[in-house]
Parts: sequence; structure tokens; C-alpha cells
Amino acid sequence: MTSTEGVGRVRRAARPRSLAGPITLALAAMVLAACSFGGGSDTPPEATGGPTGAGGSAGAQAAPTLAAVTSAGALVLLDPTNGQATRTLVPSGVVGDALAVSPDGRAVYYELGAGCQHEIWRVSTADGAKTRITTAGNAPALSPNGERLAYATQYFDNDNHASCYPDNDITAGYQVIVLDLATHQTHRYPMAPQVAATGLPAPVDHLSWSPDGGRLAVSMSAVQDNEGWQLAIMNPTTDTTYFQDDGSTQVPLPAGTNQDTFYAEGAFLPNGHLFVVRQCCSGYPPNTTNVDMLEIDPASGKQLRQVAVGLTDRDHTSLDASADGHWLLYLSGKDLEISHDGAKPTILATGFLAAAW
Repeated sequence: MTSTEGVGRVRRAARPRSLAGPITLALAAMVLAACSFGGGSDTPPEATGGPTGAGGSAGAQAAPTLAAVTSAGALVLLDPTNGQATRTLVPSGVVGDALAVSPDGRAVYYELGAGCQHEIWRVSTADGAKTRITTAGNAPALSPNGERLAYATQYFDNDNHASCYPDNDITAGYQVIVLDLATHQTHRYPMAPQVAATGLPAPVDHLSWSPDGGRLAVSMSAVQDNEGWQLAIMNPTTDTTYFQDDGSTQVPLPAGTNQDTFYAEGAFLPNGHLFVVRQCCSGYPPNTTNVDMLEIDPASGKQLRQVAVGLTDRDHTSLDASADGHWLLYLSGKDLEISHDGAKPTILATGFLAAAW
């Protein structure tokens, strides 16, 4: 089945990450302003390029380990040929739209919906043994060599607001953290002080390492009223915050692009390009008129290849590429779409919150 079906015009909330905290007008507006997407009738384009990895098409390569989170919160391994679950690693409680599979396929890092800021766990694909990595974390991303784990922290709904926000400071809990898995040393990257001073946090929805492990693509959702979406590139060695308030770390939009267009999510490809969701429009009330799944140049934002045209009534999340670059995947709503060597994406299976190679 391909994702060519038309959809009726509907409105729904996008990416429902909940925030808890002091009930100020600004924060209340931020929560209520999660994007609502209008419907549309879209079809994926014909393939306009080859594989995103080096070396061209390699024929019928076997797909790598495919992990996914079901809409019921189970972490499973999938048969990449038919989308059927072959094994359940975690039966329930898994949340978020990000997973991280180790380079050898022997472990999966996932987000557990526990506590004020959720938790990050690791599960072995061999024997199912589980290890808690941190008591505060979401959006795990593993470096290409498997040695460092990046994740974000933010606040989620909790009945006891006072215990979640020490000193009533909500922005202090929004960080990107890089953990050395061998030494257990952590490096923390908070919001820029000037941005934190506004009291409006910038939630991180997705993280992705560059192929050389030197940079992180940081996807941030709306700060308030469907405004503030951005895709930033941070250098863990030299940067002290996870984005700069002067816009210098933002992935640019091409010249002539509608000023209300934004990147909803981005992930590095093995060739150093970015696989992104670029859509229009920001502003309030939200009105999504187009969604494009693209391969772009991170330095200029120039479109290099159109992967698909997304449906406008849903989020497009969990962007990922296999280590060899021959396989792409993303979620269109709850549909798991995959593409091999630049072919049209097709729906492998449906009913998922997250997926990763």
C-alpha cells in the first residue's frame, strides 16, 4: 500500500507533548497552541534521486534491525519485509516518538513515561534485560559509533507540580544532555540565558547525530502560539547551549520561502545531508497548507531531493535513516512509511508512535 489516499479536511492537535507548571497566561497559551493540522489530499512524488548513502543502489540489501513503539506503548521488533511484530521487548509504558538502536542491533534505547521528566532505558534485543540510563530524559539518540547517548529533558504532565519544578523555575529543566556510555560522564546544554529569561521553554522533540559524531541536529517544537519551531545544529564540543538565541545555529530556509514555513523535524543522513519535514504555516490559529519530506543541504537549506509530499492532517515524526543510507523511515500519523534507495515511500504497517533502524 502506498500513501496516496486522500483524506478529508479535519483539525487535530499536533505532537501532543504536555507541559506542566505555573499557570501563567504565557505557559497556558503555549500548551493550548500545539499545532492543529488541516486536511488535504497528497501523494508522494516520483523518486527524484538515488539512495542517500554512498555507492548507489546495492540491489536487494536486507533491511537492518527495525524497532518500533506501538500505539499501545509496547516496544517491539518488526519484520522489515511485512511490518509484523517478531518480538516484544517491553510490553507497555513506552512513549515519545524517538528510539535509538545500537549499531550492532543488540540494544534499543527508549523513553519510559514515568516521573515528571520521563526516563531513558536500554533493553537488550538478545535476552530482554533492561537497564535504566537516567531518571530524567526523552528523545534518545545514539552516536554512530554507539559510544555516546544524547537525550533531552523537559517536563510532562504531573499531578504534583511543586515537586516537578524546583524553585518554580520551569526553563531550568529544559536541556540537551550527552552521556558517555563508557565513563558515565555527562555534558549538559541548557537554554541560552537570554531565552530562558522569557520563562518560555523550547521543547526538544528529536535529536540526531551527524555521521562523524561531531554535531547534533536539534528539532524544537513551538514555544508559544505555533511560533518558535526551529531546527538547530549544535556542536557538543564547543557549544554551551542547545541553540543560540541569535539564530546562528538554525538550519536556514531557502531564499524566497514563505516566512511562516518551518522545519518540524530533521535527521542527519549518512552523507551529511538532512532529512527534514518542512511545512507551512506557523502563526495562530494554525493552518497547515503543505508538508514536504525533503533531503536538504544543512548549510543552505537548499532542497536536494523530495522524498514525499506529506498529508496535512497529521504529524510526520521519527525520521531516520539506516547506517548505510539505503533505507529511510518516518511516521505519517501512525503509519510507518519506509523507502529503499530513493523509491516512493510505502506504508509498511500502521499503529505506531515511534520507529528506528
